[in-house]
Amino acid sequence: MNYRSLVASVLMLGLLHGCGKETGAPQPAAPAKQEVSTRLKWLPGALYLGSIAAREKGFWSAQGLNVKIETGGFEADPIKLVAAGSNDFGITGAEQLLQARANGVPIVAIYMELKDSPVGWMTETRSGITTPQQFAGKTVGAWYGTNSEPTFDALISKLGMNPKSMKRVAVKFDMNPLYTGQVDVIPVYLNGHPLEARRQGKSVNTINPRDYGIRLYGNVYFTTEKMIQEKPELVQKFVSGLAQGWNFTFTDQAAALDALIKAEPKLDRALEQEVLQASKSYFDGGKSDERPGLMTTERWEETKFIMSTYSDLPKTVEVSKAFTNKFVEAAR
Repeated sequence: MNYRSLVASVLMLGLLHGCGKETGAPQPAAPAKQEVSTRLKWLPGALYLGSIAAREKGFWSAQGLNVKIETGGFEADPIKLVAAGSNDFGITGAEQLLQARANGVPIVAIYMELKDSPVGWMTETRSGITTPQQFAGKTVGAWYGTNSEPTFDALISKLGMNPKSMKRVAVKFDMNPLYTGQVDVIPVYLNGHPLEARRQGKSVNTINPRDYGIRLYGNVYFTTEKMIQEKPELVQKFVSGLAQGWNFTFTDQAAALDALIKAEPKLDRALEQEVLQASKSYFDGGKSDERPGLMTTERWEETKFIMSTYSDLPKTVEVSKAFTNKFVEAAR
């Protein structure tokens, strides 16, 4: 073999040997994602865009989490499911969280999603019912087991009304009982249901408890005291991914809505965009300069005062133990 042939052979062997290293050597396995589940308060939609974006845009995945998002509802109470260990995290109303703690359920708010509650009531314009005082003698729908009921109790009590002066009928989130005359008044989320009604050509009135001094903290993400004590790193990863999801939503609403529709193709994108816009004041409480997710003792105390004065919340419940900002403050 001549010199040139020898060199060529050596080079070829070197190349083949190098290729073998790249393709044949075992690659390190990617670390397994930690399985986590979270329970929404209701069905996926614009109100839960932070969670949807955190999952769909990979913010939770980057934290090493594989988060399963499950729907809430009348038969899927987030408080009961998280307290029982069926879910790791959940969303509920701030007043519901205080009531749960008063009942001995050790849950803690870790992220504020809605700084004002959007609970209210809706009537058909033709009914002439425009104030809560006109509920007397009428049939009023009730979402038993949700935060609309303590809000209703507080409103009626503050106005000095007798709850027995009206008939209460259990309804679900379907608005048809109002349109068919089964009820004269129906509970709604003011940033959603009235929009749907008007898109359907309905003429409706809305009644906002904030106009009567019932201003409550809104939806919060929560977990158990045990989770915070035993797995603080997991809680931090969850909140960090969630915070990134909401930051993404606020920064690029169009892209966030795209992610929502990709995840939930049956949703009406135009309606979800309207809901998102109508929710702005509930998201930031009128203070857009505040960091998303942070809570204040003042607002928790305000909610406690209203619910203990006008509803059945015990005054002994400790606000300081009901929430923590440490995970939001440490989120990056």
